[in-house]
Amino acid sequence: MKKLILLLTVSIGLISCTTDKNISEADKKQITSELNAIEILDQKYAGIPPKGLREKYGNEKAWEIFENQRDSVGKINQQKIKELFNKYGYLGERKVGQEASTSFWLPIQHADNDIPFQQEMLTAMEKEIKNGSNDKYHYAMLEDRIHVNLNKPQRFGTQLTYNKNGQAIPKNGLVDSTNIDNLRKEYSLPALKKYYNEMTKAHFEMNKQMYLDKGITKPQLYQ
Repeated sequence: MKKLILLLTVSIGLISCTTDKNISEADKKQITSELNAIEILDQKYAGIPPKGLREKYGNEKAWEIFENQRDSVGKINQQKIKELFNKYGYLGERKVGQEASTSFWLPIQHADNDIPFQQEMLTAMEKEIKNGSNDKYHYAMLEDRIHVNLNKPQRFGTQLTYNKNGQAIPKNGLVDSTNIDNLRKEYSLPALKKYYNEMTKAHFEMNKQMYLDKGITKPQLYQ
């Protein structure tokens, strides 16, 4: 029994070393290149179906095709991120810089099909932050995403839906609306009203004809 415990302890130690190993410049260059390719693929399916697809199949069928493609690409990217994590640990800003860390985080943020994976990455990101990595913005976004996926209110209000007037509102509500701007500032997020007004403007422009048909001629901003 003592021998078994010793072997388990050694194994755990080896895993810990592997997941926080030093990354050479050559490794970092290869990692950055791979993460860049992952981000390009992720962002290709981050918006709406391309015009050509909608014209060919109609809006409803185009969305069905597009979402199936997005799900498939998302799973491929998630597997690549898991492989990188198992080899290098969480690739936050401390290890690979701001741009590459964003590329690493994006497929995690979009992994709504695998909440345990998102939760594991949130815990790993928290450890990176404690070790000096500047990933608070990503942490806030992912925590809110997980809460929404679990039908819970958000702490930071980063995950949105829109009311009938096209105004951005937090999915599932907020844990604490009184002190939220202080919390958002601590995690490098803009003030809530500013963020919601910017997203309301963007949503209006993306769906302009629909709102014009409703008689709404401009974004309904918070005052």
